[in-house]
Amino acid sequence: MNPGLYLLIKRIAYCLWCYLGLRLFRPQQTQSIGQALRFGIIRLFLGLFFGLVIFFLAAFGGHTFGTGWPQNMPTYLGAYVPVRWIEWSIMAALLTPGLLGAPLWFLGNCNRDRRWRLGGIVISCVADIPFIPAFDGPIPTGRFLC
Repeated sequence: MNPGLYLLIKRIAYCLWCYLGLRLFRPQQTQSIGQALRFGIIRLFLGLFFGLVIFFLAAFGGHTFGTGWPQNMPTYLGAYVPVRWIEWSIMAALLTPGLLGAPLWFLGNCNRDRRWRLGGIVISCVADIPFIPAFDGPIPTGRFLC
């Protein structure tokens, strides 16, 4: 799969999910597609940044990967689910007025907020599915996955 197509899939998924976040966390405001596009792009860049961090940590840590889905799934889930919680928590803080000042903002301020973050993690992982089989062997942890 073309990396440009992968990034387009991610961008569309993130923009749509951020649009839902805007509707959930800023219901009093009129939501625009432009805002959703901006937040989706921010989320994409967060993913690229954290993906590179994961890649370099794995490379410098001497981590070796298995060859195929069964061997790679624990690595993929163990690396990406916690990092994606961080990414979607940052997005929730950007989307929710006053969230950063709230105690324990990182854990979510309500069930709806936590479900939105978990849904974002699912969206991120589902958007990876078309790209992962393009690699014959180990999942490229941290390279393009964001």
